Amino acid sequence: MSTETSVANGADWTRVRSAIRNRWPQINEEELSKCPNDVAWLVEFVQGRVDTAQEEVESVIHEFAPQESLVDRISHNTEDQVRKASESARFAVMRADECIAERPTQSVLASFVAGALVGVTVTALWFRQHREPTRWERLKTKTWG
Repeated sequence: MSTETSVANGADWTRVRSAIRNRWPQINEEELSKCPNDVAWLVEFVQGRVDTAQEEVESVIHEFAPQESLVDRISHNTEDQVRKASESARFAVMRADECIAERPTQSVLASFVAGALVGVTVTALWFRQHREPTRWERLKTKTWG
């Protein structure tokens, strides 16, 4: 990013912060200045400190915020999706831990049965792939080859 773009971008975010302070003067200016230059962060920050509808907060911020490039929007959406997936995975692990703690014997038994089934399935597939030759195939190989 060039210096001119960086300065212009900084001025745009200063304008956003000024609009927020004008609309909601009770917001601490020092805390607001520490927020990253990101619409979602600012919306969440303001929403946590004022008793106003989220649509109004978003409207004020979007009115003055610089427009994000397509790459920035994709990046933010990707980060949000990764964060949501991470939270879901964390929740699933916590739930599994709870289930195991509540019923340890049943959990061990279920794991043993699942492992035995996987072992039987893999063994059956392996034998199916590596079958013994028939008598005819052995005789044919000895005779002709």
